[in-house]
Amino acid sequence: MANRRLTIGLVGAIASLTILGQMAIAQTELRSGVVQLVQLREFAQQGTNTLSYGTLADLQVDPNFTGDFQPIVNTAATILDGYTIVNRGGFFPENAGIPRNQQLTRSEAVYRVYALDNGYELVLFRTPTENTSEYFIRTTSNRF
Repeated sequence: MANRRLTIGLVGAIASLTILGQMAIAQTELRSGVVQLVQLREFAQQGTNTLSYGTLADLQVDPNFTGDFQPIVNTAATILDGYTIVNRGGFFPENAGIPRNQQLTRSEAVYRVYALDNGYELVLFRTPTENTSEYFIRTTSNRF
């Protein structure tokens, strides 16, 4: 009887891990960083690679998005955490005590690039001057 319970427990655990593992691959973060907002918007509006573009609210109904929406919302809500907004980035007296990699100017955006399970890439980004995140979905690219 104890062996049967152990077997049922193991089968249940394996099934749970399998299901969780499949859900976890809805989108995979490829890279992240900080870049000038102008550059991100230029990438988003470039020719044939970009399939769609919008704000976070648009993503949920975007036909090119096949991932799990809630983790993206959670990331968007915290994407600026850990950064201090500064007037000019660098080693200036007004930035004393703020490490350079934690400084964010108003002209910069924090971004995350995700691989979606449909083969496309989602680029999620936010700047301190906007009250929401923006995104674009593109075909796979190694340019950015």
